[in-house]
Amino acid sequence: MTFSAIKSFTLELDGPADAVYSGGGVVSGQVVLELRRETGVRAMRVLGRGVATAHWLENRSVGMNSIYNDYTSKITYFRRRQHLIRG
Repeated sequence: MTFSAIKSFTLELDGPADAVYSGGGVVSGQVVLELRRETGVRAMRVLGRGVATAHWLENRSVGMNSIYNDYTSKITYFRRRQHLIRG
């Protein structure tokens, strides 16, 4: 299958569009593949990755000056490959 045969490829998660997930929670849904023409498929796999990123600023005053600390945190909760069709 070539990429030109793919009209659309989407992942539709169950639940509301603005859902929030936490560690240990179940994420479920379905993969929707729409093709432009009849195409043979030998194998298909999906790679999923769950990442959380946070950024915040803290400031403190030292005399007449303000000192700002800039913090960023990034955590990868999961990274998983799943075969939908094995070839």
